[in-house]
Amino acid sequence: FLDAYDSIRRGSYPAVLRSLALAARSLPEPQPRELLQQLCAQVQGGARPQLAQLLAVRSLFSGSLLALNRLRVDHARALSQVLFLTPHLPAFFLRHRLRSHVLEIRHLDRALLRLGLGQLSEEELRAACYLRGLNSTHLGRAECRAWLEQWLGLSCELQGTSA
Repeated sequence: FLDAYDSIRRGSYPAVLRSLALAARSLPEPQPRELLQQLCAQVQGGARPQLAQLLAVRSLFSGSLLALNRLRVDHARALSQVLFLTPHLPAFFLRHRLRSHVLEIRHLDRALLRLGLGQLSEEELRAACYLRGLNSTHLGRAECRAWLEQWLGLSCELQGTSA
């Protein structure tokens, strides 16, 4: 079932990237706009972004068109589908659900960081990866741990508004 659910989730990624690239075109500052557009193009081409690249554009996600409370409705719906949240709600509720879900994951991330990944069983590692969007059914324990370490490195660097 996890593979089937992951297939559904992956089907939503192109819409998220299209919405992100469209919003990036409307950003007023040329340098961050170009960085985000390059990042979107790389991901659409199948590349996996580096942590430094993601951190370089984090400021765009607080206070601009990319902040959760200002996302276009189609972008919020696509993100909701990725997170398995109901996408068929009015825009206000979509954004509210997304924000609360993201904040819940942030709290879990901070708890994981304090606990340490070494304390998690293999099943808990897999569940933590899956909750954050990685299909871990075909990965080993070390790969799951490495991915989660990178995720936590990004998550714990973000402020509440840019999460």
